[in-house]
Amino acid sequence: MSDPIPAETPVVEEKKEETPPAPPAAVFGFGAVGGFGGAASGGFDPTAFASVPKATADTAGDDAADAAAAEAECKAEFVPLVKLEHVAVASGEENEDVLFEAKSKSYRFIEGEWKERGLGPVKLLKHKTSGKIRLLMRREKTLKVCANFHVIPGTKIEEHAGSEKARVMVVVDCSDGDVRPTMVNMCCKFGSAEKAELFQSEFEKAMEHMKQFEGEVSEEKKEEDAAADALAESFAVKADTKETETTAETAETETKEEA
Repeated sequence: MSDPIPAETPVVEEKKEETPPAPPAAVFGFGAVGGFGGAASGGFDPTAFASVPKATADTAGDDAADAAAAEAECKAEFVPLVKLEHVAVASGEENEDVLFEAKSKSYRFIEGEWKERGLGPVKLLKHKTSGKIRLLMRREKTLKVCANFHVIPGTKIEEHAGSEKARVMVVVDCSDGDVRPTMVNMCCKFGSAEKAELFQSEFEKAMEHMKQFEGEVSEEKKEEDAAADALAESFAVKADTKETETTAETAETETKEEA
């Protein structure tokens, strides 16, 4: 008797659990992992951009104390190699009183046009001893003299035809140093018409004051004349002596020839 055929055992298939697909990574989503709102590691860390807290009052105090200590420790003394002494420089105005002073720009009429001489204060100065008044002007930066002359009575001073701020006059200027003083047309331009009027008024007063010195010979002129007279006299004495010697030699020669 043959064995019975065993019944087939039903095959049970194992059901595999399917893993759900991973959601796409959001780049700028508020709820995305690693986005602006994400807290995953390796994402955006706002603390990395936070400002560094300022130093506390105690730290600042310590820094100030250290700086003060460093300053206190530096006690080195530096001695200059060349010691310069203060030298008093005379301006020539020490014995004069200022009657008028204002900033001005001066011009000279040369070769058919007005040429600038300088910019600076123009002054009317009265000598404390002699009482004479002169006009003096220096350039404001270099202090070089660009106008210097005594006020002469009868000087014609008038307003410039092109500007009420300027005054024109003919003067004998001595500001060129070694150059012989010459008569020039001078123009002084001020910052306002009021300053120009005040200058003209003071200049006219100075001319009235200087009338008392008309015809007066200065001491320098007297000394120069005396020196010239002495020099001329010495030349005359030498000439007479030489002429006498020449006459004596001629007479002696004639006597020898006769003998």
